[in-house]
Amino acid sequence: MSRTVAGAPHHGGVFRKVLTLMLVGAVAVTGLVASGSGRGAAAETAAVDVLFVGNSLIGTRTITGEDTPDVVRRMARERGVTVRVTKAIRYGSNLQKSWDIGLSRRPLTQGRRYDFILLQEFSVLVATDPGRVRRTLLNTYAPALARSLKPGGRVILFKNWALVNPKPFASRRANVAAINANYERIAKAMPLPVVLAPVSDGFETVVARQGTTSLIVKDGKHPTSQAIYLDAAILYGMFLNRSPRDAPRLYLPARTARSLRDVAAKSLGY
Repeated sequence: MSRTVAGAPHHGGVFRKVLTLMLVGAVAVTGLVASGSGRGAAAETAAVDVLFVGNSLIGTRTITGEDTPDVVRRMARERGVTVRVTKAIRYGSNLQKSWDIGLSRRPLTQGRRYDFILLQEFSVLVATDPGRVRRTLLNTYAPALARSLKPGGRVILFKNWALVNPKPFASRRANVAAINANYERIAKAMPLPVVLAPVSDGFETVVARQGTTSLIVKDGKHPTSQAIYLDAAILYGMFLNRSPRDAPRLYLPARTARSLRDVAAKSLGY
């Protein structure tokens, strides 16, 4: 089932600490999580309600016409779990603009509650202007997020990948370092616990092996179908609290899908 809000198109030890915090007091989908990369805690037999707020990085469609939320939902469905998706996705938008035009404000102020609220910021904004992102999350989103989570629900910050062109950074390595540091600082500044979705980490594992072309299209920014599968596998693992190694291959060749699931699993600490 999909509800669409109108809009256009270290891990290891750190992870285990996060998981320990998540499991304290957990019942079904309950449990709080400290900042940092981590798994979700959704019960495998329960329906999971997820709100996706973002732009074209999660709205780009695969060769099958599915965007990232759709792929996550299909992965879960093929493993017997219902993920109920609400989308507040607008191409070219940032989180503040999406709120100002009502796109993300509506699903966060109408009494609906979610197991997970995923926030995906404009592509380079966290790396280049973290203060702006922090103000948006603290001043605009935080009160509504707290009201819109189910007991034990959590906010997930989608860690955007570095674009092909690293400017204004001197290198990809410097860009990734800024992404890592700024997402961590923003997560720690939030007045409620959040989890970082280690999408950038997964990307860098693949990029180190084979460059950017299998994950980023020719515009240097948007995800390929393989990248969308990788993103979805990471989120599948977080929402279902299980290794993404068991996710279905869907539209990819078996070997490619298996390799990407392995990257997703390692990014989550499995």
